[in-house]
Amino acid sequence: MKIEGKTVLITFLIVIIFLFVLINLQEPPEPKEFVKNKTAFNYSTLFFSYNILRYPSHVEIIPLENENEIALIGFVTDPWNINFGIIFGNGTFAKRNIELANLEEENIKIILKAYGNISPLIAFSKNNFILKPKEKVSIDIVLHNKNFEYGNYSGEIDVIARKGIYNFPSIT
Repeated sequence: MKIEGKTVLITFLIVIIFLFVLINLQEPPEPKEFVKNKTAFNYSTLFFSYNILRYPSHVEIIPLENENEIALIGFVTDPWNINFGIIFGNGTFAKRNIELANLEEENIKIILKAYGNISPLIAFSKNNFILKPKEKVSIDIVLHNKNFEYGNYSGEIDVIARKGIYNFPSIT
């Protein structure tokens, strides 16, 4: 009898661990190609629904030949992309900012992801966090080009809002 009880307990624990991993590993797929303009995309799994805002992102990193030289750099302020324009190499950085608000009546998990060859240059001031109902947050998206070659870098930055489909107590 003791062996059967242990077997049932071990089987039960394995099933619980499997379900926990299954629930927490579900994520929307990575983009197959990058968007040209801000795009909204919805995705659902067994336990979560996702609202994804996809932004194109680009930067051109140029050399500064002479410190006394007058050089043109470019700034992009369009709200439908997260472009960084033209910046100098050798460790300079550029910053864009986005504002998020939770208009839902429940907590939403916010996840930011960068894709493409621009992704190693991108850092977020805040990521993988819970946004409470009626809460607003400002997030800096910083591009730092330390040790990167001159040239063009592009990709996509996604803002993912995840909420549970069922009203289970949240563990994330």
